[in-house]
Amino acid sequence: MQNRILQRITHARRLLVAGLFASAVSSAPASMQAAGVLDGQTIRILAIGDPVFQVMQKIHDDMEKMAGGKIELEVRPFDVLHQQVLLNAQNPTSNYDIVAVDLPQFGEYKSFLLDLNPLIKESGFDAADFQEAAWTGAQVAGKQLGIPVQPHPEILAYRKDLFAEAGLQPPETTDDVLAAAKKLHNSKPGLAGIAWNGARGTPLGQTFIQVMGSFGQAPIDLPRKDHGFAIDNIQPQNMKPMIDTPAGLATAKYLKALMDYSPPGILNMAWDERVRVFAQGGAAMTYIWSGRSAIYELDPQAPARGKVGYVVHPHGPGAAPVSPLGGWSLGIPTNLEKNRIPLAWKVITWLTSPEMMKEYTKHGDCVSPRHSVSQDPDVIADCPVVPVVDAMASKGELADWQRPPVPELQQIVDVLGSVMHEMLAGKRTPEDAVKESQQEIDRIMRKAGYY
Repeated sequence: MQNRILQRITHARRLLVAGLFASAVSSAPASMQAAGVLDGQTIRILAIGDPVFQVMQKIHDDMEKMAGGKIELEVRPFDVLHQQVLLNAQNPTSNYDIVAVDLPQFGEYKSFLLDLNPLIKESGFDAADFQEAAWTGAQVAGKQLGIPVQPHPEILAYRKDLFAEAGLQPPETTDDVLAAAKKLHNSKPGLAGIAWNGARGTPLGQTFIQVMGSFGQAPIDLPRKDHGFAIDNIQPQNMKPMIDTPAGLATAKYLKALMDYSPPGILNMAWDERVRVFAQGGAAMTYIWSGRSAIYELDPQAPARGKVGYVVHPHGPGAAPVSPLGGWSLGIPTNLEKNRIPLAWKVITWLTSPEMMKEYTKHGDCVSPRHSVSQDPDVIADCPVVPVVDAMASKGELADWQRPPVPELQQIVDVLGSVMHEMLAGKRTPEDAVKESQQEIDRIMRKAGYY
């Protein structure tokens, strides 16, 4: 009993010291927070070329000095990273201490990622500071398989100045988007109404399922929950595709309607290309992963800088306003040598700390899954999208069911990215496109033995 009392007193003292130090922590250099993390050792990280890891590459030397050791950061394209993680899982011993995991991949990777709950409990790691959707998005069946480092939603960005000139309100619905796009398209030389991912394959396939979520439908037959769908216990019967539905057809018709107000070459446009067109004044609106806003918010020369407003994914008739959450978390492979697990966990807690999150925003990653960092004045000044996303998170407007964590997700995206591209190119009708997509995905699910 006496020992427990002493432990509580010691813990209380630590909390008091932490509280006294909290006001200074935002201005303290990250090196102070990182002292002793590596202690002369080497950490091996497998990552992707997304903003947070691009920043880590940019400040790599400084990070090694902060941590007092060597950071082997292996950055790969999306598909190569996916293959590397799968191959690494087959090795007797992992080649990496930490791997980057996209939110929809946790379902596929669940058998070869360590459950972090024991480490979280043992270290007293504070999960309360993380946005709920980001934190729970890295869970499968109660297991915490990753810690969020760059989860961010796809939202709609719009030029506040152009909207004000035209007397338009921020878009709330898909009809609002079309009306604004029609009014602003060609209203100035070289100005398109809206930019988005129209390129064949993953860009368009992902666009389709995410916009279909704004019409109130998941890509597979998930059980409904509140204003969305549950993904925590997906059963074989839930794997039936839901593309040939009223929401699927409405999505196809909406994307086809956007074509009239899009920049030239929209059917080859993807990811950062849409944002760069918007940044340079070539579009009045764009769908955007929120973290990519750094492309113009941190560029003093960008015409769009400081003139952009952000709203949740505009919704279709009768659907709730909700943005699809994507982005990356850090996990530990189950086949990592046991004696390296404490080091891997220590590094993850450092890389996802408030101090490092703030450091990333300074260098081009406008993302913060932590509420405390989202409210930091310096972060808000550099990345005005961050507090907007934090407010969306607090209102329950972020969700991850639009891209459910099932092994066949990429195949679903591939089918839609191909068939819908033909539809947008005028080679088939929206009705034919949703029917063909439904049939192809149904064949995939039947072949996998779900039903």
